[in-house]
Amino acid sequence: MDPSTLAVRLRRLVRGFFFLPGLLAGCGVLLAAATVAFDRTQLASDLFRELPYLKISAVGARSLLGTIAGAMMTVLSLVYSLTLVVFTLAAGNIGPRLLETFTDNRVNQTTIGLLGATFLHSLIVLYLLADGDVPRLAVAVAIALATVSFFWLVYFVHDTASRVMVDNEIARTQRSLRSAVARLLADEPREAPDDRKSLLDEPGTPVRSTRSGYVTAVQQDPLLKTAKECDGFIRMVASPGHFFIAGQPLAYVWGKPDEKAIRAAVFIADARAPDGDLQFNIHLNVEIALRALSPGINDSYTAISALDQLSASLALILQRGVPSSLVCDGDGNPRVWIELLEVKDMVGTALHPLRRATRGNVMVSLRLVEAIGRMALVTRPEHVPILTRHLTLIAEDARAAIPNSGDRSAVASAIRRAREALGHARRHNDDDAD
Repeated sequence: MDPSTLAVRLRRLVRGFFFLPGLLAGCGVLLAAATVAFDRTQLASDLFRELPYLKISAVGARSLLGTIAGAMMTVLSLVYSLTLVVFTLAAGNIGPRLLETFTDNRVNQTTIGLLGATFLHSLIVLYLLADGDVPRLAVAVAIALATVSFFWLVYFVHDTASRVMVDNEIARTQRSLRSAVARLLADEPREAPDDRKSLLDEPGTPVRSTRSGYVTAVQQDPLLKTAKECDGFIRMVASPGHFFIAGQPLAYVWGKPDEKAIRAAVFIADARAPDGDLQFNIHLNVEIALRALSPGINDSYTAISALDQLSASLALILQRGVPSSLVCDGDGNPRVWIELLEVKDMVGTALHPLRRATRGNVMVSLRLVEAIGRMALVTRPEHVPILTRHLTLIAEDARAAIPNSGDRSAVASAIRRAREALGHARRHNDDDAD
């Protein structure tokens, strides 16, 4: 398996809901065996005699360990119940697709793992005890684990309470989106005007998908290696976020590359994932605003909060150029073409649904225009037409959907100010060119 492919699979395994709890629980089992074995060596018997608070009888040790094990199992069940309640609230109030981000929460995973480790440690020590054994170190470790579990449980409740607050969740999802944008656009060469000339005119051989589902990742390094080995060229049709059915072409190849290697470089799953799928990250944030603007909720202030945070993420995209879709080998020969989203598509993914949902909502429409005006202050001059187009569409919607002339004038004034900001960006580009 290619190292980059293996790294992606390992990263997803580590982020999974069961990895960290299972790891901590396993550590609890090993710790129980180690402490019982150490107690049986009597190496620290003199130390235990000098420390009176470590003195305990065999009956007292069994009773204490049983109490800790029972308490940890009770608290563990309550933590699971509370976590499920939080998931339900998130699905109803924030958005069902954000449930995956809740399962990725390390605080939840650590809480369950720590409680499980304390429970298993106490249980295994009870199982390993022989008649007359006094597991002083094992009991001390169990008490320490129970103490840490208590304070961590308090932090878990605090973290859970903060995560169900929609403003905090909006900010958190925006940080995730900005990280995804930074990973995609950092230190990547921008697409040159002649890059598409590398695409061959004659039809290539299709490499078809063997299963149906969403593309969650496309690994560049294995594709480049495969194309170079056969001195060929691969044009990928699949890109993260797209849905493919079995038999649909994932790529077209020129030469004789290994088709199995090409399929292995494309990860297909039953559901979309935020890793590598920038459009899905944008959808997660837009969904919060759309749900807030739905007739059943009608919470304009939540939509405004989501819109303000989203504008900061879109500004990162507008400040940079999109990486080149063309991948060349070390000798400069074109080998792979991977379709990437254009800037206008990424911005449109966010602004088109928001504009349609805010038709007739003057308060949110004004904030949408203000957000575009803020983005205009930092956008690249070549992206000015994208924002200008969205301002034109908002103006058309305002004329058609806002009956009050005063409200229409307010929206028109905001649009005029945003266009002035875009004009400054365009003039700045002209000055640099001179």
